Amino acid sequence: MNPEILAPVGSVEALQAAFAAGADAVYFGLPQFGARAFANRFTLEQTKEIIEQAHTYGMKIYITMNTILYENEIEDAYEAARALFYMNVDALIIQDLGLIHLLHERLPELELHASTQLSVSTPAQIEQLRKLGVSRVVLARECTLEQIRACAATGMEIEVFVHGALCISYSGQCQFSNVMYNRSGNRGMCAQPCRMPYILKEDGRNVNRLPAYLLSPKDLSLIRKVSDLKDAGAASLKIEGRMKSAEYVYAAVTAVKKELEGKDLTKEDEEHLLVTFNRQFTTGHTYKQKGKDLMDPAAANHHGLTIGKVVAVKGKRITIQLDHELSQNDGIRFEKGRLSQGCHVNYMYDARNRLISLGKAGEVVSVDGPYNVQIGSVVKKTVDSKYRKEVSDHIKNDRRYVDITGKAVCPGVKEPLYLSVSDGKHEVVVQTPIVAEQAQKQATDPDVLGKQLNKTGSSWARFTHIDYDLAPDIYFPIKVMNDLRKEALEALRRERLAFRFFPEKAYTYMPQVDPSPVVLAQIETQDQKGDENVLWISENVPGTLKKGRIDTEKADVLTHLGEGKIILNMNVVNSYAVAALLSLGYEKIGISEEANLDQVEMLVRAFRARYHQPAPVIVCVYQKKRLMLMNHCPINTLLKDGKRSGCRLCHEHVYELEGTDGTSVLCLGDSACRMRLFDSKTSERLEWVRILKKTGINGFLCVFVNEKKEEIDRVLKALCF
Repeated sequence: MNPEILAPVGSVEALQAAFAAGADAVYFGLPQFGARAFANRFTLEQTKEIIEQAHTYGMKIYITMNTILYENEIEDAYEAARALFYMNVDALIIQDLGLIHLLHERLPELELHASTQLSVSTPAQIEQLRKLGVSRVVLARECTLEQIRACAATGMEIEVFVHGALCISYSGQCQFSNVMYNRSGNRGMCAQPCRMPYILKEDGRNVNRLPAYLLSPKDLSLIRKVSDLKDAGAASLKIEGRMKSAEYVYAAVTAVKKELEGKDLTKEDEEHLLVTFNRQFTTGHTYKQKGKDLMDPAAANHHGLTIGKVVAVKGKRITIQLDHELSQNDGIRFEKGRLSQGCHVNYMYDARNRLISLGKAGEVVSVDGPYNVQIGSVVKKTVDSKYRKEVSDHIKNDRRYVDITGKAVCPGVKEPLYLSVSDGKHEVVVQTPIVAEQAQKQATDPDVLGKQLNKTGSSWARFTHIDYDLAPDIYFPIKVMNDLRKEALEALRRERLAFRFFPEKAYTYMPQVDPSPVVLAQIETQDQKGDENVLWISENVPGTLKKGRIDTEKADVLTHLGEGKIILNMNVVNSYAVAALLSLGYEKIGISEEANLDQVEMLVRAFRARYHQPAPVIVCVYQKKRLMLMNHCPINTLLKDGKRSGCRLCHEHVYELEGTDGTSVLCLGDSACRMRLFDSKTSERLEWVRILKKTGINGFLCVFVNEKKEEIDRVLKALCF
């Protein structure tokens, strides 16, 4: 059985394109709670109509509710999820552990998918999510093929990205946009600092003379590898792109579908993928791509399809030698060196200066474009107007059908005509409101009746086979036969849309809380460790508690869903998320750095009011905020080949990334050579401690990156420990 093809939808046109191209399922967001705040999303009323339309044709609808939810939002999110459940939504894609926990407790029949924002990559993490009622996990894009196979072997449904943009940070682990631009990626408002140019500095010296896109990965495309993903056990192949065009959706779904069906992709298929959107393509972490095989330091925008070169320029008149056709209304870009300018082809001229609408490969044409385009510039097509028209025609004319079978029975004169229809899972039987008459001329035989029953062209279904058991010499009017067909199809459609009602359950969970205090001091090196009465934690410093990495399955302090008692970095911002982690056996839970003081206090008050116990949470009060966690090293990529591990450059020198807007971040690899980016400025919240203690919080964390022992001593003494 082939994996599901899951298409992104950010507009009505993209939805129609996904339908027309043959996607098995689509995903989109509501006006709230979705991680694409700037996509054109659908209201609940529109969503209900879309679900009914999709279910009629056998498609599934998944709704993204994959942002973190603060205490004053989670009840509203639950109500929206509840409304979707009773609309018969197929599943919700969720990041927030609190919402997952609340829905599993109150609406256990609702299917829950763990978002890629949870950065899952191991079977152990999957088993923990299974306890929360999750039935599918969208794996982190950092997973290799071997990791995909291991995760699928758990029996959990596994969803993997097969085409589209890559985040360079583990999804859900990026604070860059939030810290630097006050736009939270975990709230769907990412400012995409990864797509900005940077200078790498080594001990204060510029490594690259000109800014480069050191954090901008190529786009993922595993379309040629879908058989590998299928063999690995992937249940769903997900296309990224809720902000992208209908043509992009149609091209990607078409290509994936062809590969799954064993059909060869044509040159046109490949070109459609390029022209609808690409930053060049990579097979990504799935196939262990690193360095420049993964990244594109030269550009971060849509590359388009190369179609020729500029051979002459006179003012705004630009002459192009074409090696690919160009149409009026196409979008094009001229690139040479660091200069890139674009325009739409409003007017195009042939070699004799006559207006034309199409330039063919091999011809020389001229267009009116921007000033300062240089001779020798590469010309790239970024919008294909002909393909846009082609997709629009497919949307209008291509119909989806559900294959059905039927049986028509009439025992004889004065008996009704019975018609049963089945889609293989559902079956209905209808009958005519009148009985058969004795045929005077043309009898209603299988040929006559079949001609009417098979007139399903404008409907959602088509008959693949009809059995007939008709007495001879019976007669029914044509209208009666047509009405019977329509009634049968409508009855079957209603049966396909039927929803078994499940009542809400009461929320009865009551956690067990460890009230003991805990103070953690995280360090990077041995010389940072002191004698203060705190719990020293690190990934690799002897004599400290072991702090796990994102894929560690057992540690004293975890940063993901492994085996241990203390867990951090899970984006916890509401009391239900604390309860969710307590239900999995953790005893102390770190609060997300995104929560401000009021939000932390609101969480603590809500936890005590509901569970009548203090919230066993840990609040970070001193740190250089970690902005990204990457399975990519910009240092090694720029200075070497980007494919080495254990080079230790980041531990032997001080490296910073400096943005063109003045932002400056520290680069430091972890014990597994994953690169961490830290804010160069310190976030000190020591004044919170007195306030938080009054609310009952007795867990605190200080994170020391490059601080000297004197600064560490000052901070810990200021905490009065």
